[in-house]
Amino acid sequence: MSLAIALIFSIATNAQNEEKKHDIYLRVYNLIGKKINKGSLIFINDSLLGLKDGSKQANISLREIGFIKTKRSVGNNMLISAASGAALGAIIGVSTADPDSFLGYSAGEGALGFGAIGALGGAAIGGISIAFKNSETYIIEGDLVKWKIFKEMIEKTRLH
Repeated sequence: MSLAIALIFSIATNAQNEEKKHDIYLRVYNLIGKKINKGSLIFINDSLLGLKDGSKQANISLREIGFIKTKRSVGNNMLISAASGAALGAIIGVSTADPDSFLGYSAGEGALGFGAIGALGGAAIGGISIAFKNSETYIIEGDLVKWKIFKEMIEKTRLH
């Protein structure tokens, strides 16, 4: 018993000493404004940016980078919210189906109708959430000075 208590306290002590790093999602655009990559930041050094998107990893050279945007795109917010709203609406439609009631709809009709309403509502909520997103754009243009400023800002953000 005393060994278990000692282990619990040692885990808590170790966790307090670990450096917390925030997961930073970036979208990278080339010098002509075309998105060339996106993903969570793995590393950043004096000439490369390392990103991971799912199982894919990419190293992007400073010379290729026109600008970088933080956070996910507006469409991502709307799509996730719409999908969540559709799923919730479909569940409500199926669970409230009663062909013998006043409105009289089947489980399939309820799922379809309420799912569509949920998707529209979710997309609207996702659109509203854009106002609170606070995505930032950093102009790099392959410039080492601008890159160093961006790198310092990212390193400070990861540790806070």
